[in-house]
Amino acid sequence: MEEVTENEVIQMEDSQIVAPATSTLIETDDKSAITAHSSEPNLQESAVLPAITAPAEVVTGPFDDEDVTFHKALRNSISTETPKQLSVQGTLPDWLTGFHYTLSPGVFEVKYPKMVVVNGETEQETRTFSFGHWFDNIPQVNQFAISGSDNTITYRSTKPAHRAETKIREHQGYLPNQPSSIFRTDTNQSVFARLLSTSQTQGKPSLEPCGASIDVMPPFNADGRRTIYCQNYANHVLELNADTLEKCGILAWEEVNSQFKGSHASPHCHFDPVTKELINFTMEHGFHSTQYHFFSITEKEPHGSLIASITAKASHVHSFAVTPRYIVLVVSPLNASDGGVKYSWGTSILDAFTFKRTESTYFYVISRVKRRHIATFKSDSFFFFHHVNAFEDDADNVYLDFTMYPDDTIAHQLGLSSLFDRSSPPLPKPEFCRFELANVQTEAQRLENYQAVMATTGPVDKLRGFMRRVSINQGSSANYSVPEKNSNVTPVATRIRSTVGVELPRINPIYHGLDYKYTWGIGLSEKGDGDMYDCIMKLHVKGDAEPTIWSQKNCYPSEAVFVPPPVFDQNEDAGVVISVVYDAEANQSFLLVLDAKDLTEKARAVLPQIVPLSFTNGCFASGDINRGMQEAQAPGTISDDEQDDD
Repeated sequence: MEEVTENEVIQMEDSQIVAPATSTLIETDDKSAITAHSSEPNLQESAVLPAITAPAEVVTGPFDDEDVTFHKALRNSISTETPKQLSVQGTLPDWLTGFHYTLSPGVFEVKYPKMVVVNGETEQETRTFSFGHWFDNIPQVNQFAISGSDNTITYRSTKPAHRAETKIREHQGYLPNQPSSIFRTDTNQSVFARLLSTSQTQGKPSLEPCGASIDVMPPFNADGRRTIYCQNYANHVLELNADTLEKCGILAWEEVNSQFKGSHASPHCHFDPVTKELINFTMEHGFHSTQYHFFSITEKEPHGSLIASITAKASHVHSFAVTPRYIVLVVSPLNASDGGVKYSWGTSILDAFTFKRTESTYFYVISRVKRRHIATFKSDSFFFFHHVNAFEDDADNVYLDFTMYPDDTIAHQLGLSSLFDRSSPPLPKPEFCRFELANVQTEAQRLENYQAVMATTGPVDKLRGFMRRVSINQGSSANYSVPEKNSNVTPVATRIRSTVGVELPRINPIYHGLDYKYTWGIGLSEKGDGDMYDCIMKLHVKGDAEPTIWSQKNCYPSEAVFVPPPVFDQNEDAGVVISVVYDAEANQSFLLVLDAKDLTEKARAVLPQIVPLSFTNGCFASGDINRGMQEAQAPGTISDDEQDDD
């Protein structure tokens, strides 16, 4: 069979012409229909079927040509596999040279053929599997080669997770490798099939889309490799060739070091440019608690080492904070419900976890020097996706800044059914909040003293201590070294600042872990209807200055990435912010470059295809772009690292 292009597949599927089904007969509403069992297709044969080798272009939701909302930017994308030079309007800064990478949704819906028997006749039907949440999709990698000196931008995009799309067609649904790795999607699979999948495919992460963040990880490039890494919530990263965007392999954290155990990890690693450490954590879930294993990897220690493990409630934790001396894990009361049974069955996060408003949010502090958990603080409940930054002061206090919400409503409202429902309430506005953890070392010493006394105090001593405290004989000279009644009370993390906030917050990377003044992100403008983020905002995190805002009518930006100049500038806001914006009125996407100081436009470039709106984190890698944008090899049969058992 001849290989066809992606656009030809789209045209066929739009005309309801679908490749012959290798799957089986299914039961229909007709009572005379019969059901047959499916058989596994030959992998080499299926690799050349149009319905498998290329993604379907399926519009999500009913659209009107006059529609000037964001809805048309939540649809399957068409990749630009061949690098294309864009027409730049405006002038790029001379110093801005390098690659800008973003992740956007690539596939929201997958069409698949079904053979059915109706009234004794075999017919072919086209069915559709749909992801149910903005965060659930098969991603597209977007690469921009930017040359400020030439005032040029070259663009290329690809979908690296074709195998996941293939398996959706084979199973007529989604079988995630990891439990609760999707936010809210009907997998179209039985509970038994989901449970069987998650129990059999641990350590076989080839089907995970890795669509939450894309970044450069310096320790992994020590040998001169030009690589970029995609992550989601699973315990691994997907490695791509930075020049061709071809998949190089899949790196599971547990394969790097057997101590980095667990089915999940944070999609937001930290890199400390002073110690040259890449820091992250994995989550080893239990029914009632979870082990959060924090680790570091360096060029000198490529297999990494375990920093510390914390036992806390099972929760969905998206990000964490790092300062020069500390790592802070913040666990909101979004906890596993039903004893973790739904979680183990592979149920979506929003179905397997419940937000408990009456419970506390806990702050667990790890000493990077002592390499252990040293203190715990707590506050009233709140929900968040992203830390903005964290830093210390000379008085031994730690400050943590969040983009936060009172509960998990935002996670539900970003489901696709809610986003497409025009009667849904507006999105809750993010809040910028700062918490203070006061006297961390003092608290650590108090906790250490308490634990030391408790370790040497027997039950008889505890009873005597209790009797001493309640005795009317206050003059007793007996001393049993028993802690006072309230000596183990968890101290409070104090909220000291609360202002308007942004989502997908970014700061000048030079100030990570340090005191700072500004953050940039996407927000909800006063002019909009609140259904989707419609502006880019610069927040002043000190003082009372009003936010600086960029917006354009019927335009919806994705993450705004801050890029500083290559030579240090004492002005923290010296640099640019870069965002991919969807223009609903023109029904096109463009790359936008703004002056970070006042958000005035420096340049823009219209893209050849619509890039769907994303809620993901990208990166800018400065440096020579001459080697980049090489043509990738044409996809062939499935590679060895993608082979798996069903």
